[in-house]
Amino acid sequence: MAIGCVKDIGRAAAIAALPLCACGDRHAAEDRVIAEAYGERLYWSDLRQVIPPDASPEDSTARATHFLDNWARERVVLHMAEENLSDAQKNVDQQLKAYRESLLTYAYEQALVRQKLDTTVSGSEVQAYYDANIANFELKDNIVRARWFKLRGGDKALLKKVEELWRSAKEDDQHHLEVMLAQHGVAINDTRDTWIAFQELQQQVPLRPENPTDWLQRQGKVTVSDSLGTYFVDLLDHRLKDSTSPIDIVQDRIRAILINQRKLQLIERMREDLYSHALANKDVRFH
Repeated sequence: MAIGCVKDIGRAAAIAALPLCACGDRHAAEDRVIAEAYGERLYWSDLRQVIPPDASPEDSTARATHFLDNWARERVVLHMAEENLSDAQKNVDQQLKAYRESLLTYAYEQALVRQKLDTTVSGSEVQAYYDANIANFELKDNIVRARWFKLRGGDKALLKKVEELWRSAKEDDQHHLEVMLAQHGVAINDTRDTWIAFQELQQQVPLRPENPTDWLQRQGKVTVSDSLGTYFVDLLDHRLKDSTSPIDIVQDRIRAILINQRKLQLIERMREDLYSHALANKDVRFH
């Protein structure tokens, strides 16, 4: 193997600096060989393309060094491939042809999908798919709807009053509670309109039952304390692991499934229509 300038990497600095001085004059110097490997040559003009005109001398040196080293290493591997692979293994023309055809087909199909695909999915379509495939929507975790807040400090009178209002079913008491909490700067976390994993709730509230599945079935309102304060948690609803997932959790997933089905059907219809048209026009003939 003969690798010319690569072994003298110090020359890379001078090579990299030249484009900065050449000022774009293509005829300022004769194009010359700067590296050679197994009879293949790397020219000065090849290197100039990877050095930005505004690069600093240090950056130019680093880029030139990296480029020359990569070029040489690739030539070594390619040479070994040429030497050791059989003619059949080295014949990649058919593979390249198949790859090109695949890329062209995919690009055409994606362009067609962008133009023709209807991505509107109605609620009734989602419901119908959910009902027909309900066995596929099994919960992997316990989920809950909850409302909770945290009181800091150890004011027992305040804690007692808050708990009385919190446990009351009267609307006026609930309003009074919200006003009182606002006065003390306490935020209420409310996920009544959104299902969350019970584990996600546990990251915010120190609920640590040994068996969450059994525990959730017996709970409504629960208080728990740690070093940060007392938590008031209202478990509004729950669904247990391995039961059927509520539709509002999986509706986005169902929409994606339905749209993908339409996409595949659109592509299949396109292929059949094009083929039928080609046969009718005798663009495709069998002898």
